[in-house]
Amino acid sequence: MSPDASEVNQLPTETKRQNFNITPEQEAELAWVRDVIGAPTTKDAILRAVRVLAILARETQQGRTLYLGTRSGDLIQLLIPELQPARAEGWNYLVARPHSWRRQLYIKGRKLRAFTVCQDMRTNKLTPQEAADNWELPLEAVEEIVRYCESNQELLSMEADEERRRLLEEGIPLEPAAAR
Repeated sequence: MSPDASEVNQLPTETKRQNFNITPEQEAELAWVRDVIGAPTTKDAILRAVRVLAILARETQQGRTLYLGTRSGDLIQLLIPELQPARAEGWNYLVARPHSWRRQLYIKGRKLRAFTVCQDMRTNKLTPQEAADNWELPLEAVEEIVRYCESNQELLSMEADEERRRLLEEGIPLEPAAAR
């Protein structure tokens, strides 16, 4: 269980040095966060960001949903992949698997994301039966995967965006090289 703000202030004053490497992009992102929240140092910006994330995590763990409100009164659900619980209740062929940031479900007994099967079906215009044959899955599993993907489009889209961002950050091209 994570400490709340009052407990954090009462922790022992022993300090530890933390060293880690960051990319220039991460450094720029930290500088931006520091400016936006008005932190005097990068360390203060990181610690404030951790406190905010801890508050958001605590709220989502208690079953609350986060929303952003517009001036017109519209509410938009705020999804943060790292805070989305991986829930597999009610699914017969899908399970949650531990991952540092992904929360989507996987096919039981396989290191195969449900979204991968759906994307393959969409890309190759496969019927559920063809996908079942292709992935060696029961037809009922593919039908469940499709239902899962349809009911979790926002999470899957958000994770796809995050994966693209991470690949680009690593310098991996996402478009095929032009034919020469």
